[in-house]
Amino acid sequence: MPQFYFIPKRLARKAPFLVSMAQRVEAAGFRFIFWLMRRLSVERARGVSAFAFGLVGPLSDKAKKAKINLAIAFPDASEEWREQTMRKIFRSLGDSAAELIKLEQIWEEREQRIEFVVHPAAHELMTARKPAIFVTAHVGPWQVAPLVTKHYNLTINTIYAPESNTVVAELMHGLRHFLGEQLISSEAGLRPLIKELTAGHSINMAMDTRLDSGKLVPFFGRDALTGTSAAGLALRTGAALVVARAERLPAGHYRITVYEPLRSPIPDAPQKDQVLAMTAEINRHFEQWIRQYPEQWICLKRRWPKAHKL
Repeated sequence: MPQFYFIPKRLARKAPFLVSMAQRVEAAGFRFIFWLMRRLSVERARGVSAFAFGLVGPLSDKAKKAKINLAIAFPDASEEWREQTMRKIFRSLGDSAAELIKLEQIWEEREQRIEFVVHPAAHELMTARKPAIFVTAHVGPWQVAPLVTKHYNLTINTIYAPESNTVVAELMHGLRHFLGEQLISSEAGLRPLIKELTAGHSINMAMDTRLDSGKLVPFFGRDALTGTSAAGLALRTGAALVVARAERLPAGHYRITVYEPLRSPIPDAPQKDQVLAMTAEINRHFEQWIRQYPEQWICLKRRWPKAHKL
């Protein structure tokens, strides 16, 4: 997670007292945001948050990175399209922030708000409560996707990036508490994940961001550093590898789709080659979602190597 949300990193790092001040300001800001969002309906909260993020986001240093990613993924698109899409991306990020804060309410109103579309093989897997690794991407309402694991009453672990601000960390953990998730830091390594899977539990992870320790896997026709732990864990432990997606529908409704569990397309190949092949399959799912909703792809960090310039 970012070290600072509202204050430019370069400014906050100039002196230790600025770091402390920055985190205090952000803690107060987040407390106010949570207080406000909890008093609004889901639709109103999304509208307010999308407006705020859409107003401030394009002025941040993340805006250029989003446009670079869009230029690589959509090389035939115009500069005007990239600019407009970048602005919509920040509004979508605002939607996602509100959805996370309102996640418990969305769950409580699931009969009116959520449509579950589950492949029969995935339904059988989850009904039997077999261990699985559920992967998704930061596209659309990705915060809503894990609700399907609660729908099936699974014992679930979620991989998360630790927050540097302790107040923000407490707020974020509180949001996840009702899901019954155990949070596992992305810095903890594979051992706790293997332990949970061998115990028959499942894991949620969003895995579309750049991982510097990852492997080069094709993404929109160009190699991108990609985390391969999901496929590696599946092959190592025998857990299922399942892609899940959430979409925004009109009037504050959502669709959560769970696809057929992935299998290695080259089962007789060495395991390292199978890992890369299965990760490439996951990337193809993500590409399809991004092509459908490029304005909902939260691509605010450089996804590919730095060879490309606007």
